[in-house]
Amino acid sequence: MCGITGFVNLGLPDADAQTLLHRMTDIITHRGPDEDGHWLGDGVGLGMRRLSIIDLSGGQQPITNEDGSVLVVFNGEIYNYRELRADLERAGHHFATNSDTETIVHAYEEDGLDFPRRLHGMFAIALWDRKRQRLVLVRDRFGKKPLYYAHDGQRFIFGSEMKSLLLAPNLPRDLDPHAIGEYFTFGYISSPRSALASVAKLPAAHTLTFEQGRVDLRRYWSLDFTPRSPDDAEAAARRVRELVLAAVRKRLISEVPLGAFLSGGVDSSIVVAAMSQVGTERVKTFSIGFEEESHSELEYARLVAQRYDTDHHEFIVRPDLLDVLPRLVWTFDEPFADASMVPTYYVSKMARQHVTVALSGDGGDELYGGYRRYTRAMDDIRLARKLGPMRPLASVAGAVMPEGMKGKNRLSSLASDPAEHYVELLSIFPSHVRSRLLLPEYRFSGADDPRQVQLRHFADAHDLDFYTRMQHTDVQGYLTEDILMKVDKASMATSLEARAPLLDHELAEYVASLRHEVRNPGEQKKYILKKAMADLLPEQTLTRSKMGFSLPVDGWLRGPLRDLAWDTLTSQRAANRGVLDPHEVRRLLDAQRSEARNNGSRIWAMLCFELWCRAYLDGDGIAQPATLATTVGAHGVRPSASA
Repeated sequence: MCGITGFVNLGLPDADAQTLLHRMTDIITHRGPDEDGHWLGDGVGLGMRRLSIIDLSGGQQPITNEDGSVLVVFNGEIYNYRELRADLERAGHHFATNSDTETIVHAYEEDGLDFPRRLHGMFAIALWDRKRQRLVLVRDRFGKKPLYYAHDGQRFIFGSEMKSLLLAPNLPRDLDPHAIGEYFTFGYISSPRSALASVAKLPAAHTLTFEQGRVDLRRYWSLDFTPRSPDDAEAAARRVRELVLAAVRKRLISEVPLGAFLSGGVDSSIVVAAMSQVGTERVKTFSIGFEEESHSELEYARLVAQRYDTDHHEFIVRPDLLDVLPRLVWTFDEPFADASMVPTYYVSKMARQHVTVALSGDGGDELYGGYRRYTRAMDDIRLARKLGPMRPLASVAGAVMPEGMKGKNRLSSLASDPAEHYVELLSIFPSHVRSRLLLPEYRFSGADDPRQVQLRHFADAHDLDFYTRMQHTDVQGYLTEDILMKVDKASMATSLEARAPLLDHELAEYVASLRHEVRNPGEQKKYILKKAMADLLPEQTLTRSKMGFSLPVDGWLRGPLRDLAWDTLTSQRAANRGVLDPHEVRRLLDAQRSEARNNGSRIWAMLCFELWCRAYLDGDGIAQPATLATTVGAHGVRPSASA
């Protein structure tokens, strides 16, 4: 696991280019505290920071092929590297290390630009072909590992984190209005855009080549939800179980200690149960809770920990621990509104005190249909059908209802297309709120409406049933751009590698091939996954309602965080951004303070945006990077009793 950086055609003297390359890697030391590596030549720089997981004594990057004509820096893990190495050796390739990284250069020699298809794992790859004078960037199938780049027609700059790119001279920091409009819709920014107009993100499952001054993007994989498997529920459950156990077994490959995040939900509990089945050591588990019982799942995590006698650790997150928020916002590179980044950071920090690798349950909700909003959307579709010609009247009634009244948004959207209705369910800021909050330069409609990002995913799956279309949309959008980005940034901030076995692409391809009535009969959430693994889980885990992994932001923003939000968002500095209408900001804050309505998620999004602007546009703190581990160590994390 590493952080990678580099550039082509910067036109700097060698000494200046070397200095810049070291600065670009130093600023992401948190991604790889064990060692660094640099290469400069051909007008190209390649840099990396390494978190040693496999081949601890070897595997230093950049790694080359036999004659040094192909070099690679790489962030991630290739789980099938042993099998791939054997295949490549039979084809005549010679290996100098035992690392998974070296399989990449030889796979490229063998398969050219098709080589990512052979890789099983999570990865962000930068490869320099000296003979062709070609740079190749690759991102893994689901986008577990991020990769940013900038191209201004001449020079090309890339890195695992945007902050590395911004060290290059004269890279503009102008906001991308479309991207900011999307942020104030969904709370994140989708690839290929970033918050800055000068910087892009490589989309998941894509290869980028930079050759002869041209950038070319192509997709090498996509998850196809078209029902192809003839398996019934019994056969599917057996196969899912086999694939889950195999996926977990592959992700236990490590030369350093590993453990698991245990939220108490179905997905992480299944991963821990599977680790106990296929592993040879006592599993270390890590759980986060809150003093607010409505948001804490610790009692359910303990059930699984006790059943499998894990080495279990817990921490309680309290609002006084949010001194770290400005630093965490800096770590995330872009505005990011998912408040669960805070507990994800703290569970990663706790785990890193004991292990270097942690397995997570990410992907279960999207692949197995686990979100409550799926049920709500289907119920709304049925309600709209019952209303028939009365739907427009219901929509008008919703529009004239007072802001904050229960049912307003639901009624307002009943007359809309079901896909548009679902996208509104995904939105932190519904259209009517966004139109008041954003100043004109950041408002978009029609073909430029930020919702079109998600609606295109719906359109791509137009032949499928609606439930599956929602899953497809979430896999393409929310999973990659929110969930996986959050886990990568929060875990790597603490120098911890997070692995997601439920997103093994062979497992995902099989699950996606099942008929909807096998995967989710009667719209039962996670039916086939629960059926496959039921005997390994406590009954309470299988039957309780989904809680989610989130901060109690509504209460905290009325209490200990109220003044922070008010002072930050009503400041002249925030008003001068020219992005948000100050009167609407105050209205949202006033409604939260008076308890007229819960605006917690919206205020949190605005707060994170302003803190990001201060770090990346104003330069607050970014010029003097420090690891989060050091920053947080000043006040610590409060432990609770271990189960």
